[in-house]
Amino acid sequence: MLETLYQSSIDLTLWLQSLGGWLTPVMQLFTFFGNEEFYLFVMPLFIWVIDYRLGFRLGVMLLLTSGINNLAKMLFRMPRPYWVEPSLGGITEPAGGYGLPSGHAQNSLSIFGLLAAQVRRRWVTAVVVFTVLMIGLSRIYFGEHFALDVAAGWILAGLVLAVFLALEPRVTGWFHDRSFAAKSGALLGVSLVMILLAALVIAIPADYQVPAEWVANAAQAYPETPIEPLKLSDMITSAATLFGVGVGYFWITGKGGFRADQGPWWQRLARFVIGLAGVALLWIGLGEVFPDGEHLLSWTLRFIRYGLVGLWIAGISPWLFIRFRLGERMTAG
Repeated sequence: MLETLYQSSIDLTLWLQSLGGWLTPVMQLFTFFGNEEFYLFVMPLFIWVIDYRLGFRLGVMLLLTSGINNLAKMLFRMPRPYWVEPSLGGITEPAGGYGLPSGHAQNSLSIFGLLAAQVRRRWVTAVVVFTVLMIGLSRIYFGEHFALDVAAGWILAGLVLAVFLALEPRVTGWFHDRSFAAKSGALLGVSLVMILLAALVIAIPADYQVPAEWVANAAQAYPETPIEPLKLSDMITSAATLFGVGVGYFWITGKGGFRADQGPWWQRLARFVIGLAGVALLWIGLGEVFPDGEHLLSWTLRFIRYGLVGLWIAGISPWLFIRFRLGERMTAG
């Protein structure tokens, strides 16, 4: 049955690709809307310019759902379409991880779904539904995912979103009554549990090998991009950024909070530009200095690097904006 579903999805991809090259830039746009890089652009935009607390919530959702998606991929270990049919590849930047569930499908529904739940406007919900559907279709078009992968991503996103909305008041209440040290310790514990779970999934079974056929087909489709489906560094990125964002949020709220919805346009623009410059310095700059790879030193430095990025976004930069009169603290109420 699984092979039948795969073949039907491959046929759909081939049909979509046969419609002409004009469809490629359209699908690239919607794929971009599902990229983690896009959300890492949107999250600071909300935090620094639009609504600090909503931006923080969107950031937490992004990092949690990304971590869950990474864990699920390594748990199910299912192929991508171009690993099965190499002729599907060659028209996009390939992803090296497993296929099910689709990260683009899961992330888009989780993030945009949370935004729709917050705004509660029919037109926003309609835009979200259309965008999420098109993001999923774009992944099928590029041969990056089977239709089953996309459907699984949507199902998992629905579960994550439902649990998030149900538990958020309780979790918020628990953190509200704790000291900053206790909050930071809890965040560190959550991030380490995420990493430990990923390490266990990677290690079991110890003798696992990616099927040689998948490796050969992927190499035929994208000769310069070997597949790397079992990487602990991906989970470390999500866990460390979550830790940094959380610590930054609790630190700045302890100092009176930050209002992103205040100030003239030039102040907001200045905050966004300065904030992005800091992210670039930490993300790109430390990325050039710190070693890459799948070993303990690299994992430790990656945790530090992405923890600092999160801390900058949610804590340090808002503090600097307040200090240099580019932003205001939260007022009572």
